[in-house]
Amino acid sequence: MHTNPVAHTATEAWGMLLAGVIHNGQNSSPRGMSVREITGSQVHVDMRYPIVLNAARKLSYKFMAAEAWWIISGKNDVASISKYCKNIANFSDNGKDFFGAYGPKIGSQIGEATRRLLVDPDTRQAVCNIWRENPPETKDVPCTLSVQWLVRDGKLHCIDTMRSNDVWLGFPYDVFNFTMLSWSVLQMLRQHGREVELGTLTLNAGSHHVYERDIAKCQDWPISNWNQQLPFELEAGHSLEAIGDVRGQLAMVLGEPDLNDKSGLQGFFQEFSSKLLA
Repeated sequence: MHTNPVAHTATEAWGMLLAGVIHNGQNSSPRGMSVREITGSQVHVDMRYPIVLNAARKLSYKFMAAEAWWIISGKNDVASISKYCKNIANFSDNGKDFFGAYGPKIGSQIGEATRRLLVDPDTRQAVCNIWRENPPETKDVPCTLSVQWLVRDGKLHCIDTMRSNDVWLGFPYDVFNFTMLSWSVLQMLRQHGREVELGTLTLNAGSHHVYERDIAKCQDWPISNWNQQLPFELEAGHSLEAIGDVRGQLAMVLGEPDLNDKSGLQGFFQEFSSKLLA
């Protein structure tokens, strides 16, 4: 499937990409803000292990679950996501919704993308477009251009193409978001009798970068710290047959009322909730 190696986990992919940007990147200043970047780059992640587990990074796993739930639910409002990250409201132009939200665009296309996979198992047309043509001046220009799914060798693979990816801030959340979307597609395929497994997430970026303000937080880490594990075994309880509806499981993790699946937390999500959100 790939000519480049696939990182076993999101943690390993993040560590390798971060090191590559910091040590091999070039300086640039888009919009007057200093970054170090590598351009036209690609990274692969095994979607069975979609969570960056690094104690020093201090990720908000509750926001990670919330953003995925918000996208899969097709939402674009400020109110339902800002309670998980107050600063995100700063990217809204009107304080009510987000111009570049992924949810409405994906929600209107994911059914057709899945249908194409069912009609033609080898299709290359299962694509959701996220970019807005000729975007106006806005605080929320979408970072992702498109997402594509391919079924090859019995596995569902996702290709996420981005114009811009902040490796320090956004990469861990992007990997989780597009893995959850892929799980949603996989479930729809299985409901129609297609027995496929979860494959690889390929993240293409015009610019993989780290802002200068964040480089100091990690450039002196020993290599071992970039892969410092938190106490969460991703394989424990991980069963694609038993995860239930992805949106419903994420809603349960968050305690959100609009549950699609009322059977209780299962497998991966039970581990996620009890070990990372406890």
